[in-house]
Amino acid sequence: LSTGESVPLHTDVEVTLLRAAQEALTNVARHASAKSVSITLSYMPDVVLLDVHDDGAGFAPGTTTPGLGLRGMRERVEHIGGTITIESAPGDGTTISVSLPTIRAPEWGAGAGGGA
Repeated sequence: LSTGESVPLHTDVEVTLLRAAQEALTNVARHASAKSVSITLSYMPDVVLLDVHDDGAGFAPGTTTPGLGLRGMRERVEHIGGTITIESAPGDGTTISVSLPTIRAPEWGAGAGGGA
C-alpha cells in the first residue's frame, strides 16, 4: 500500500527503504510464524515512512539481543538521517517503522554543465 504523492527519491533513500523492507520480511519469514504481513509506504512533504507489520509471534523488545540484520538496518537508516522504531509484544506481532528524510532524486541534466 502507498499513501501520499510519490516522488522520485535519491538513490540512497530508495536503497535504504528497499533493504529495510527486505530485512523486515526476512525476519518475518524466519521468526514470526505470521499469517499475514502488510507493508505501507507513505510519502509526506519532509519524510517518507515505511511500515512493515506482521501478526506473528512477536517478542518483548529489550529482552532479546538484536541480530545483525536489525543492527545493520538501524545503522543504514541512521546513516542517512532517518529513524527506526520497533514495536512488538509476545503474541501480538511486530511493527517496524522507518522514517527517512525526503531527499529527492536529482533531475536529469541538472548541474551537468548543460546550457549555452
